[in-house]
Amino acid sequence: MSAADENFLALEPLLIARLSAQLADLQPKVKIMSAADLAGVSEDQQTTPAVQIVYRGYRVVESNHSSNSVRIEQTWLAVVATRNAKSLRTGEAARTDAGIITRRVLQALMGHRLVGTSKPLRLADAPEAAYSAGYQYLPLAFVAELTVTTA
Repeated sequence: MSAADENFLALEPLLIARLSAQLADLQPKVKIMSAADLAGVSEDQQTTPAVQIVYRGYRVVESNHSSNSVRIEQTWLAVVATRNAKSLRTGEAARTDAGIITRRVLQALMGHRLVGTSKPLRLADAPEAAYSAGYQYLPLAFVAELTVTTA
């Protein structure tokens, strides 16, 4: 039985736990957050630096109509969010901070196999980065393959 048989979004806490452990030594401390942590938080009130884990959707890889199982790929975003007041106008300091954290996120997740998945995580195309009012957002997309079965 896979993690998705119990909870379709079971990978979220696993991703959060992995990043929390792998980024624990960074200074300043990086907060690892779920989408629920961000609900109702205005941009100027959000915690930074942070990595925001966001479910992006799924794609069917293989489906057998006579079977009660399907292989899917889930896409998860790890959005690195930084703010640095040193260079609000240009965003240079926030980009530098985001770049350092991003490198560590890549090292922590690329090739890592989460419990309940059939293959290691792989890096995928992600949405564009953004800069807004001193905040730098750098999304990374990771794909996890798993099997979902019904009773």
